[in-house]
Amino acid sequence: MPGIVTLSGWGQPHDALSVLAPTARHIDFARHQSAQAALLETAAHEPEPDLVIGWSLGGQMAVRAIASGMLKPRKLVLISAPFQFVKTPEIPIGMPRDLFDKFRDNYERNPLQTMSKAWELIHKDDTIAASVRDHLAKHDKQIVIGKNWLGWLDILGDFTCEGLHLADFPPTIIIHGDRDLVVYPEQSAYFSKAIPHAKLMMISGCGHAPHWHNTDAVRKLIYE
Repeated sequence: MPGIVTLSGWGQPHDALSVLAPTARHIDFARHQSAQAALLETAAHEPEPDLVIGWSLGGQMAVRAIASGMLKPRKLVLISAPFQFVKTPEIPIGMPRDLFDKFRDNYERNPLQTMSKAWELIHKDDTIAASVRDHLAKHDKQIVIGKNWLGWLDILGDFTCEGLHLADFPPTIIIHGDRDLVVYPEQSAYFSKAIPHAKLMMISGCGHAPHWHNTDAVRKLIYE
């Protein structure tokens, strides 16, 4: 599948979106110590891909790369991406700062236990939670934990898309589950207002991983 780049979520294997695009270039941005270094590598591999698919933090990374002009895809797909993960006085969406800081501290003290709880939230309340859980179970948490996820929590905690220039974005589809407990659906509503002509597609009964909840339906949305 030439010309396709994927960026996965926080605490996930870099190829977690391979179910949608198995031969795409799956960027392993978590091994970097800064967002700038990760974006530079992403742009160096394929600066003008046909399609970028970003899930969760990966979607936020894609938005950041496109807004800065480092990445110029023909089309963009955002899956359960946070407009911002921590609430600000200007935009009251996301986690309260104290709750986010507690999560970060817990991860620093006990990454395996904290990662396990975070993975549980991905499938919690999903109508086919067992299927999503099976996808997660295929990945070794210890290998995933070996990445720089603590550093990326600090990046995620301070990032917001407010103020970014999104007016010249490529045609965009925004996909979100209506039962997402990690990134609430209202986050995608902000993206749909900020990106001209973006299409917001809500998936009923779905949690934080639409690509595992119903791979065929999400693939169809993308390719149509």
